Amino acid sequence: MDDGLGRHRDELRPAAVAQLLGLRRAGKLTTAHVQLVSEALNVHIRTVWDWLASAEKTGSPEKPERSRFRITNEIIEVLADYQGNVKRAHEHLVREAQAAGEKPIGLTTLHDAIARDLDPGFMAGLREGIPAARGFDPAFRRPAVARNQVWEGDHKQAPLVVMMPDKKLSKVWVTWFEDRGTCYVMGWAVTAGSAHRGSVLAAVRASVLREDPYGPAGGLPQLVRVDGGADFLSKTVRRAFGLLGVPVHRVRSARHKGGIERLNRTSMTRFFADLPRYTKAPLLDHRSRVGETDPPLTFEAFVERLGEWVHEHNTQHVVKRTGATPLEAWLADPTEIRPEPTPAELRAFMLESDHRPRKITSHGVEFAGRCYMPENGVGRIGVEVRVRWMPHHSHEIDLYTFRGDRYLGRAFLSDEATEELRAKVLAGRREHSAELRRALQRSGERRRDRHLPATEPQLPVQATRMTKEEALAELAGTSRSAPAAPRRRAEPYHPLTPVPAGWVRPGQAAAPADPSSEDA
Repeated sequence: MDDGLGRHRDELRPAAVAQLLGLRRAGKLTTAHVQLVSEALNVHIRTVWDWLASAEKTGSPEKPERSRFRITNEIIEVLADYQGNVKRAHEHLVREAQAAGEKPIGLTTLHDAIARDLDPGFMAGLREGIPAARGFDPAFRRPAVARNQVWEGDHKQAPLVVMMPDKKLSKVWVTWFEDRGTCYVMGWAVTAGSAHRGSVLAAVRASVLREDPYGPAGGLPQLVRVDGGADFLSKTVRRAFGLLGVPVHRVRSARHKGGIERLNRTSMTRFFADLPRYTKAPLLDHRSRVGETDPPLTFEAFVERLGEWVHEHNTQHVVKRTGATPLEAWLADPTEIRPEPTPAELRAFMLESDHRPRKITSHGVEFAGRCYMPENGVGRIGVEVRVRWMPHHSHEIDLYTFRGDRYLGRAFLSDEATEELRAKVLAGRREHSAELRRALQRSGERRRDRHLPATEPQLPVQATRMTKEEALAELAGTSRSAPAAPRRRAEPYHPLTPVPAGWVRPGQAAAPADPSSEDA
């Protein structure tokens, strides 16, 4: 029952009874005071006197609690053993009461006690675990952030099947990143079969670049939030973010990256549900669903439609939190954008490769049944290359030498080449020819300078010649020419130090000994 103040009388009773108790202790309580409280709470005056007597007896102005059945720790343990199944827990309690010779409680009484003493989150945790219980917890709203301050990334399996080029059906995964401040979908990648680390790196590359067809949003974030997925936490992905100077924060619950989770739910109702072969369409009976026999989309058509929906989401969908579209919020934010790396610096993200050698021909490089024109292919016809590409980005590939793995630049579809690319290729061809012409001309100049003495007439020079007779006479020493200097001196050799008398020269007899020296 509510009074005129819009509150139940049981809520106002403690304050009123406390005032009456204070008046009684002071000896000032009169019937007029009790009558005033009864009129204010719209109850009989006798009821107020009973409240006062109960308060004096119990020592508390609060309403005495009724004796009722309560949930104890033992009952909680029984509920946990039966995973929150109240019916089975009641059967267990009935068996225990009968074994003890006591009166069992009723099922309705147990349900009422659970509703009073246990919250819905606790019961959900007993049934499904702690993550289910956290879904009943209130959460603080994160503070507003600027553009590129926080990105959130996740995988989303598309609830449908598509037809691959080999006519086989396959499920697809979408990997995307969303800017938390503006709700702008920065970049995405589609992978057939199952997502992997290459999908994450492809989405990162598409998110960072601002040139066509990726921009206008882009740049480097200050922080990236991801869940505990092995792909996002792989060494390759963490190393790539580390090289870009972007820290990666792992959240413990999906609600800690609510922006990307909301995007996943929005894509279910606004995009995937409208496509053929939607696997969560309404059931016609217990076996078949609506549209399950419709022809599926091809992989290329699915990618094209996803790109259209992402563009529509970024440019037309008004976000309630910001009151503007993601693109308008992005362009209106004055926060400075960290400069993104160049495409050449980001080529490490293109991990996909079949490791097959391909040659550059006059039509470019043939890959996946299409020809790609290298931007730096002038003069390289016949060179073996290795192709690396980004998943689902078929408009460009990267070329590396097959031996040495040296980067040669990008290659674009020949039939979709822009006028800028054509002009660049033709300019490269002219520069290549001009450089070759300069090298050949410099070689001709050096050849002409090297052979200049032999190509101009000169006066004959009389060479000094020797006949056979002159040569033999020279060797025999009977030549009539001027005598050459002797090789050795004619006189005997005289040393500077005098030779002692007792020394004997080679080839001479020893001198006789002096008898006088022996007597001495």
